[in-house]
Amino acid sequence: MAGATLLGQGTIEGALYDVPRRPFRPYAYPALVSEPRLRVVVEVYRLTGADMLTRLDALERYDPADEAASQYVRREVAVFDGPVEEAYAYFYSGEPVELGELIESGDWVKHQARGRKP
Repeated sequence: MAGATLLGQGTIEGALYDVPRRPFRPYAYPALVSEPRLRVVVEVYRLTGADMLTRLDALERYDPADEAASQYVRREVAVFDGPVEEAYAYFYSGEPVELGELIESGDWVKHQARGRKP
């Protein structure tokens, strides 16, 4: 995201799941799915150009020419209460068994902070 401009926060429709640490992956991360249709807190960035979008696609294992084999798919979504009306979001399309707990708040940052408290 180096060089991208943070425009602010908003929410989008979907649900956020915690993908837990595993022996082969020493970190947890959030996974956005389309159902159930809750609200998910997002940060909205302006990218520097098409090259940055291509690099993000690679990071998210999204291949526009082969969505069926992609771990995530990029979709244009409505942004509520945010700095823009629409933005791209990456939706998880991998195996559901990889998903952990539903993050009911839809806020990954708050979820992570809660997990760090004694």
